[in-house]
Amino acid sequence: MFRIRRFGVIKTATVAAVMYVVIVLVIFIPILLITALVGITPAGSNGLGGVGPVVGVLILGLLAAFFYGVFGWVFTAIACLLYNLVASWVGGIEVQVEAVVPAIQPPATAPPTWGQPGG
Repeated sequence: MFRIRRFGVIKTATVAAVMYVVIVLVIFIPILLITALVGITPAGSNGLGGVGPVVGVLILGLLAAFFYGVFGWVFTAIACLLYNLVASWVGGIEVQVEAVVPAIQPPATAPPTWGQPGG
């Protein structure tokens, strides 16, 4: 058994924030493409034609990615701090790990090279 005693707050929060941004963008890009395809119409009363909805979705998606990243970072940092506090009281989460043998084993010794004894 191994025990997770503490999390590095800044590093963990940064990784979580980047993951939030990527997840939002993965969801947002198809929505933007669908909006661009559906939003192509003749010029309407605003004179923008189908550009208006696309720009709106683009701005909304970028704002969502930004705010998910910021709030994800803040709340992950708070969660890490709380975990570190509680883990100091009760010892942390225990996990069981096992070593995995790679399918291709590296050679036991490196082959001799030029200028080396035996090479």
